[in-house]
This record gives sequence, C-alpha cells and structure tokens, in this order.
Amino acid sequence: MFNSKYWNMIYQISVAEFRSKDQGTFLGFLWTLFHPLIYFIVLYNLFSKWMGSHIPDFPLYLIIGIVQWNFFATSTSNSINVIVRYNAFVKSIKFPKSILVLASVLSTLYSHILELIILIIFWLVIKANFTVMVFFLLPILLLNIYLIVAVSFMLATIGVYFLDINRIWGIFTNVGFFLTPIFYTLELINPTKRNIILLNPMTHIIKSTRDVLIDGKLFDLTGFVYVFIFATIVLIIGYQIFNKYEKHFVERI
Repeated sequence: MFNSKYWNMIYQISVAEFRSKDQGTFLGFLWTLFHPLIYFIVLYNLFSKWMGSHIPDFPLYLIIGIVQWNFFATSTSNSINVIVRYNAFVKSIKFPKSILVLASVLSTLYSHILELIILIIFWLVIKANFTVMVFFLLPILLLNIYLIVAVSFMLATIGVYFLDINRIWGIFTNVGFFLTPIFYTLELINPTKRNIILLNPMTHIIKSTRDVLIDGKLFDLTGFVYVFIFATIVLIIGYQIFNKYEKHFVERI
C-alpha cells in the first residue's frame, strides 16, 4: 500500500469514478450538489417558515448537518459495490483490493470539497466575519474520512457476499438522518434518549463543525477523541474481515 504506484492507482480510479457518475449529463457534477440543496430547501421551509424554529443561525446550522451527513451516507453507500463494480480488475490484476475501497471514498471526497467550499461561502455571508477557526475544519474533515474508510471496509466485504446490504444500508442511512441532530438540537431531547444519540459518531462530527463555524470556538475534544476511538475499533475489525475474505472475492464475483 505504501508503493507509489498504488497511490497513483487510487488517484486514477477515484478520478475515473468521479467522472463516470455524471458522464453525459448536462450539468455534470453539479447534480451532486442538488441533493443536499433540495434537503436544505425543504427542511428550512418546514422548520423555519412553517414551524417557526428558534435555533440561532438556523440556515447555517441546518446546512452544516446536511453537508456532513451527506458525505458520510454517500461515501459509505458508494463503497458497498466497489469490488463488484471493478470485477474485471479484481479477476485479472494482482493488487491490494483495499485500493478500491480507498479510491471509492476519495471519489466522493471531491464532491464533498465542493460542498465545503459552498458551506464556507454560506458561512461568510451569514456571519460576515472571517476567523481562523475555519482552519479547524481540516481535522474534522480528516476524522470524518477516517470514520468513513473504517465503515467502508466492512461494507465492501459484506457487499460481495450479501447483495441486499445495499437496501439495508439505504434504510439505515435514512433512519440515521433522523437520529442525528441535523435539523433539531440535542437540548430538545430527553436526557436518556440524548445519550443514545451521542453514541452516534456523526453527532460529534456535526457538532464539532457547528462549534467552529457558528460558535467560533474549538470543538469538544472529548467527542473528537470518542469518534477517533470508535472509528479505530471499526477499522481494525473491518480491515481484518476484509483482509480475511479478500482472497475469495474472485470466486464470489
């Protein structure tokens, strides 16, 4: 994996995958931005205009949650069938199959960077005050990628053996959207149930982003460390499983 040719392979596959998603469409990669935008418009009008939400800086609060959750949901979903999608490579070329998982995550990262740029512009318009706190988005981004890669290794393995995981994970991410404080605050939830939501690592990713952009303060290190430990455990388990079954992928696809 540390061989430069493998890193080049990761880059080339990720770029090819990114381009192929919207190849031949009129608006190209801009379609990837419409998904979070539609969610934002619907939820903003529902909770702000119709229900009168009193969350401070609600537009920024909402778009942060949508952008961060969308990256996690899209990246992990994209990794499920990555081995099957590149079955020709898997069958004919000898290389670490983990490359495909990393390339899959990297291909969605390109879209996420565009979303983050729009988010920062949105933040500058609303807050009208640039602060150095924006640079703390980088460790949050790296932690989110680390979490996504950890989950993706497990999903990529399951995706080879259990085709229904696509539908199951789709349901999981839809339910997870509502079990993550994207359009509501933790203070609105019963303390007992709040602890359950705090077990969700994406809760801390989103909260950390809001701490930096909305409150202009350093994110909670306790939550940051929790996500890192959680992702590390998932990565160890997921990569062990991936490594164990990697040699059988050719037989299954």
